[in-house]
Amino acid sequence: MLGQKAMNSILLGLTKLHIHSINGKFVRTQTMKAPSSAEQEVIIFSGAKTTFLGQSTPFRTIIIHESVFENERLFDYVLIHEMGHRKQWWSFFGVPLLFLLIFGFFCLASAFIFLLQSLILMNPSYLLGFAWSVLLCLLALIIPCAFSWALEMHADFVAIKNMGLKAFEKIRDDLSKTRKLTLGSRIINRLTHPPAGFTVRVWRWFHK
Repeated sequence: MLGQKAMNSILLGLTKLHIHSINGKFVRTQTMKAPSSAEQEVIIFSGAKTTFLGQSTPFRTIIIHESVFENERLFDYVLIHEMGHRKQWWSFFGVPLLFLLIFGFFCLASAFIFLLQSLILMNPSYLLGFAWSVLLCLLALIIPCAFSWALEMHADFVAIKNMGLKAFEKIRDDLSKTRKLTLGSRIINRLTHPPAGFTVRVWRWFHK
């Protein structure tokens, strides 16, 4: 069931900026009906270089790539998954974790400086600073990534609950075979999303 609906102009404008930031292009807004019969207004975007097929943006709007509409079962999965994200009120805790991520990159830069000083000055004492910087960098990166994994796994659990485990496995398997990502996109995807097999194992562990 499809319909047209005018979105709040401020939210629409902010969402368009977000789409632009991920190398996408705004197409239209549309009200879609999820398999659960719940209606959800979504923003459809296009773009050959975008990393994600769908997102629940920081403005609590849902964007879906136009290619998803070519496969009904894939569309159902993406819509349910993003609706699951939209209900995650605790996702706001990810905002302070962004500062932790920035701190992690600062520590990484410091580690390289300590390493260079050790090599140039032939002073092994700088290696201690290098080791501490690397350790702090790893901790600062692991915590936000683990939080993102938890959010993504919960959204996938919502999809599995609505669609069934076998349908979820089939969709993710098809995506892994047909969707080609750049090296950078694959790295970002792995840092922010757990492998489908891991999600399935955790689901089965909780539903023995």
